[in-house]
Amino acid sequence: MSSVRIGVDIGGTFTDVTVLNEEDGNVTIAKVPSRKSDPGGALLDGVNAGLIAAGIDAASVTLLVHGTTIVTNAVLENKLPRTALITTKGFRDVLEIGRHFRPDMYDLQQDRVPPIIPRNRRYGLAERISAAGEVLVRPEEADFDNILESIKADNVEAVAICFLNSYVNPENEALVLGWLNQKMASLAVSASYDVCREMREFERVSTVSVNAAAIPLVAKYLSEITPNIRGVLPNAKVLLMQSNGGSLTVHAARNYPARILTSGPAGGALAVQRMSRDMKYPSLLGVDMGGTSTDISLIQDGELQMTTEADVAGRPIKLPMIAINTIGAGAGSIAWLDEVKGLHVGPHSAGSDPGPVAYGKGGTQPTVTDANIVLGRLLPQFFAGGRIELDVEGSRRAIKEQIGDPLDMSVEEAALGIVRIANANMERAVRVSSAEKGYDPRTMTMVAFGGAGPMHAAALAKSAGMPTVLVPDKPGVFSAVGLVMADIRHDFVRTWILRGEDIAPDVLKEIYEQLETLGREALDADAVPAKRQRLTRTADMRYVGQAYEINVTLPDGEIDAALIKVLSDRFHAHHNQLYAHFHPDKQIEFVSGRLIANGLMSAPPMRQYKTDGGGCPAKLGDHRIYFEEVGGYADTPIYSREVLTPGMVVQGPAVVVQLDTTIIIHPGQSATIDSHANLLIATGGEAHAR
Repeated sequence: MSSVRIGVDIGGTFTDVTVLNEEDGNVTIAKVPSRKSDPGGALLDGVNAGLIAAGIDAASVTLLVHGTTIVTNAVLENKLPRTALITTKGFRDVLEIGRHFRPDMYDLQQDRVPPIIPRNRRYGLAERISAAGEVLVRPEEADFDNILESIKADNVEAVAICFLNSYVNPENEALVLGWLNQKMASLAVSASYDVCREMREFERVSTVSVNAAAIPLVAKYLSEITPNIRGVLPNAKVLLMQSNGGSLTVHAARNYPARILTSGPAGGALAVQRMSRDMKYPSLLGVDMGGTSTDISLIQDGELQMTTEADVAGRPIKLPMIAINTIGAGAGSIAWLDEVKGLHVGPHSAGSDPGPVAYGKGGTQPTVTDANIVLGRLLPQFFAGGRIELDVEGSRRAIKEQIGDPLDMSVEEAALGIVRIANANMERAVRVSSAEKGYDPRTMTMVAFGGAGPMHAAALAKSAGMPTVLVPDKPGVFSAVGLVMADIRHDFVRTWILRGEDIAPDVLKEIYEQLETLGREALDADAVPAKRQRLTRTADMRYVGQAYEINVTLPDGEIDAALIKVLSDRFHAHHNQLYAHFHPDKQIEFVSGRLIANGLMSAPPMRQYKTDGGGCPAKLGDHRIYFEEVGGYADTPIYSREVLTPGMVVQGPAVVVQLDTTIIIHPGQSATIDSHANLLIATGGEAHAR
């Protein structure tokens, strides 16, 4: 019996499924509606749909990896369990004071995002660790007991612990953690030294607060789905996708739910990275447009761009994450007029329930999907393989009455305006993820995926100056493809500030030996064999006087003076890449050492097919589609993706339909099929050599 893996990406609108046969590399896909109030149910729906589509025995499935938005949604909607914070006496307002950043510097009436834990549930405990790690004041158990009585009286479900300077010496935090586990074992408890052991008090307390608050939610979710999954997939190991691009065991996810905040989009970024490495693309920009949002990720020289500081709904999260720029522009984004009749699209989405007006499930507000239907770009007979009936007249009526008539526009002009604004929102995000990071979009290829990405990509890429769009073979479930190939991953960090000549081999050896021990122990606990363990060292560095750091990868090998010189040179080069200046004469600070511990998963190579003589495929028919380039409707040929073989050429305007998405090729553009069955659209944008 062959070994099978299943990846499930639970999105806001649809749940995408990929079934990978490890023996022959064959991939089968499925797609089911998401359930906003029952994500576990959507997971099981997806698994069952995948098994049926692949025609396989459930007993052959050895691995299930899934991405979930349960933590993200709870943070976004501020629907987290009652949580308390125990911190150093005199510092309980750090969570509220924050960094004094103003989201809109000119708005004198703006409201701050309320702290995740209100002041009446934040408690100060007399204790103190010096900046050097010396225990100055040890917490008294009697003082702790008084706090615990208040916590009990307040019906708290979770407790976060974060003491000043505990990243240097966690002794006091560990003591209080032990008291909590001993005296009130029913509480979900999280200590900052175990979640985020690095400097910056506000970010650390914010991260551990989110982590603690999410533990009851994730524990409940996992306790519900685990036996259900076991009933369907008796032999499958269950992993969850992390924000850092690695997978996580169920046990680890219970303790560190903050690590799965952006788990769904991470799968798509991983799939783009695999494409970059296997196909030797130096620069790829992944654009994942789903029903609720668009997620943009950059892969440079085969490497994901990472960050250690993210913001989720105004909550700083200081954990390693793939740098994904998420905006509220999806196929379900709602179009609306403000008080002066200005047209906006998003960030609110119709989601899967009720969904766009065209779905006929009670939606009344026009969305990007409805606009594409009005413009003829979404063909009802081919949508989701024809399994979902679309209400075309409902879409036209909603756009006409709510957008067109108030703006004195035709329904087509209004629909085009909606699409153009959605594209403009995505174009800004594309530039933030490329040009503002020091990378020229004209040298990059856009990888378009998600259910709606290939419909908008050709126009979006041309507007952004990107010469080529690559649409993978199965773009609608591309994120789920990344999930089934994700390595197990753990991240470890130690802040240890060194300056100039203090950045010495013996000191760095001590730091990284400690981290490597933790990495090996974590992978051993996950039952990863030694030959499949890979440890990667990185360092956070900055010029003396700077407030923030740049992460730089350490070369492999012995830590000696030559390696430190290479590390310094890499820092200068990366600083110049990001900020267009560097200063080799200035003193450098080493701030934190980091270690990535990977348990490597096997990944079958991308399939290659023989290229035939080319030519143009047979049409399924023609359809009238509204294009801005021609100022109206154009008779547009329809092609099935299934009949497109390597070497074929499709001239625009054209529409390519497949089960999981629709691809639009605009007038003046052309598309070819490469040897991996990817569709490459030449957008008409001019490539630029650096």
